[in-house]
Amino acid sequence: MKKLFSFSILILLFGSASAQNKFTLSGKITDAKNGEELIGASISVPKLKTGATTNAYGFYSLTLPEGSYEVEFSYIGYELNKKTIVLNKNVSLNIELSESKKQLNEVLIKTDKVNNDNVTQNKMSVVKIDVKQVKKIPILLGEVDIIKAIQLLPGIQAAGDGSSNFIVRGGNIDHNLVQLDEAVVYNPSHVLGFFSTFNGDAIKDFEIYKGGIPSQFGGRLASVLDVHMKDGNNKKFAATGGIGVLSSRLTLEGPIVKDKSSFLISGRRSYFDIFFPISSELDGVKAYFGDLNLKLNYTLNERNKLYLSGYFGRDVLGFAGFAGFGWGNSTGTLRWNHLVNSKFFINTSLVYSRYSYNFDINLSDNLNFQRSNYIDDLNLKVDGSYFVSAKSSFKFGVKLNHFVFLPGKLDPITQNSIVTSRALPEKKAIQQDFFASHSYKIGSRFSTEYGARVSVFSNMGAGRSINYLNGSPTYLENGFIKESPKDENNPYTNYKNNEIYNTNVGFEPRVNLSYLLNSTSSIKASYNRMFQYMHLIQNITASTGQEFWTPTDNYIKPQMADQVALGYFKNFMENVIEFSAEAYYKKMNNTIELRDGADIQFNEAIEAQVVAGEGRAYGLELFARKQTGKTTGWIAYTLAKSERRANNVNNNEWYSFRFDRTHYLTVVVNHQLSERISISGNFIYATGEAFTQASQRYQLFGSTQPSIFYSARNNARFPAYHRADISLTLSRKKIPGKVYKNESDWVFSLYNLYGRKNAFTLSYDTLDNVPVIYKWYLFTFVPSITYNFKF
Repeated sequence: MKKLFSFSILILLFGSASAQNKFTLSGKITDAKNGEELIGASISVPKLKTGATTNAYGFYSLTLPEGSYEVEFSYIGYELNKKTIVLNKNVSLNIELSESKKQLNEVLIKTDKVNNDNVTQNKMSVVKIDVKQVKKIPILLGEVDIIKAIQLLPGIQAAGDGSSNFIVRGGNIDHNLVQLDEAVVYNPSHVLGFFSTFNGDAIKDFEIYKGGIPSQFGGRLASVLDVHMKDGNNKKFAATGGIGVLSSRLTLEGPIVKDKSSFLISGRRSYFDIFFPISSELDGVKAYFGDLNLKLNYTLNERNKLYLSGYFGRDVLGFAGFAGFGWGNSTGTLRWNHLVNSKFFINTSLVYSRYSYNFDINLSDNLNFQRSNYIDDLNLKVDGSYFVSAKSSFKFGVKLNHFVFLPGKLDPITQNSIVTSRALPEKKAIQQDFFASHSYKIGSRFSTEYGARVSVFSNMGAGRSINYLNGSPTYLENGFIKESPKDENNPYTNYKNNEIYNTNVGFEPRVNLSYLLNSTSSIKASYNRMFQYMHLIQNITASTGQEFWTPTDNYIKPQMADQVALGYFKNFMENVIEFSAEAYYKKMNNTIELRDGADIQFNEAIEAQVVAGEGRAYGLELFARKQTGKTTGWIAYTLAKSERRANNVNNNEWYSFRFDRTHYLTVVVNHQLSERISISGNFIYATGEAFTQASQRYQLFGSTQPSIFYSARNNARFPAYHRADISLTLSRKKIPGKVYKNESDWVFSLYNLYGRKNAFTLSYDTLDNVPVIYKWYLFTFVPSITYNFKF
């Protein structure tokens, strides 16, 4: 009986015990023009009604019974490629796909195919946008920005007008895992948060997960933004660039050894600070950002390939030499792809990431200082994919992280400064992650992917922790949370180098289910649990560098979230229009909330400035999208609620999260008027943000200044937010035999078309001894012009 049971399990995992011979078709799918690997390309065998998709490195594997098949290879925006394959042995087949020819009518050319992957794939709460489409979306000052594009999707919103920080399904800003070639980008923003760190010319592909997150991802509660850089053209040398109102950029790429090795160098620099001296009010102000993307790859042989990529970005903001900020990210990824055989793919990565900032004060030659902090993240990851059959595949891996946190360091800028160097103690930690998942298709309709991730986070010396007199970092007095005093007899516990002194373990199950109702519709469900061991401490939302990351420790617990989602997916007009409706519920524990009156500036006792909280978020997301024809775009609507509750805050009652928006509607449209002219537009409507409103104004005896009393937390709303943007693109395409040898276009855009004065913040004052509230806004009409070129 035991043998029969074991045999049944093997059949479930590895397919039926048929005597028919099976062989594997495998290979890579690339762009015929530049050799870039295509991520998520579809491989379909209509005869068997089965197929596969390429992984993050363009690799596919499909095991089929012996026979002759017509196999279709497709990718959105590319021509369909059909091959007749005689499968009587394992076959390695690399495919190159060519971009579709332009058309000005709604009829698809015969070589095109619009797939129904959004219906048939066992994925939900995931959206992928072609970078080419992002470049058509009107964005503030004409900058191509993938983060601004995802803010137009359901369940995702901007954290303020023009901000590149984003909120996903009621999560915080730091609940989003942002990766560039597997390296974490801890602050993906430039210019006080108004622009992202991602240069559109250097990006090949990106995908945003809002739920149903695969087991290979972890460390954040709300979402994963997985971004891949271009590898570099391995066919010929190419250059692209642009000159805009805010910045200019240039990308160079080409083969080192044709079809075997290539490089990419992409740089961008703002220059609006050049014009500051023209204005006497801005003379001495310094403000600019720059970033650099680098990548090399080398194909050793058919089974091995190496990649080396890096990103370096920096922002500088200064005021006449008296004060200034600086912040930036640096990442590096060394990756080795190894094909063990036609079914077994392994990727090994060594990844480094660093985020740092500095705050400078320079009042005089003897009174000046620089305050800085950083986080260093070094990790080694090995992950594999094993393709058992067309119905069954496994993913698994292990990852080891080493973190170093410097909460604060103070240094004099000049030798004459009276400020002496000092630093808060470093904090170190290691994290071990183990993950595995199994995808299995039962029959022709039901698919499942189940797996788990085990995360082990340990604090490590050398370092120290504070001993508080009552054992807790905070206490309650007269309704106010205050910092507990240190134990004067034993204020600190010191830890030796590499000594493990605190460990947290998280078990994170993941499940995705899909049932195909028919060829054009399906229902899907998902559940995931996420742990987060690193927390962003900041008292403002704009990314000015006045923020730092701190780890889970003896006092600060890891954050945890459970999310369930249910969705209906339907395609219309032969898959030309896709529609989805998703409902979700998320529960968050141990969220980090600043206590009232918190002091986070150069304070070692950061655990005494925060309180543990909990959160809940739920909503309904509707999404309709058209990706082919002369008119493309989408409509997204989110109906949602997000709340928080924290110890001894708001009388321990639930209150609205700051970015709780009941309604959030976005419309994105692009229309190709002719071969050379296209027009695009966006519209956004959202319920106003929640804020804490002042309810009373009083003056204490002997005081000359009035005081303000605030009522329940986040009990009021800003006015509704709405805005329309529009752009016009004039293109000159390269035409063989014509005078045009290169491609170029002019983009004219207008942000906030009708000049809506959306509230950014409020301030309180008095006018003729009468209390008044001032509404501050950032943008009205913002025109821009950008020239892009390619040769």
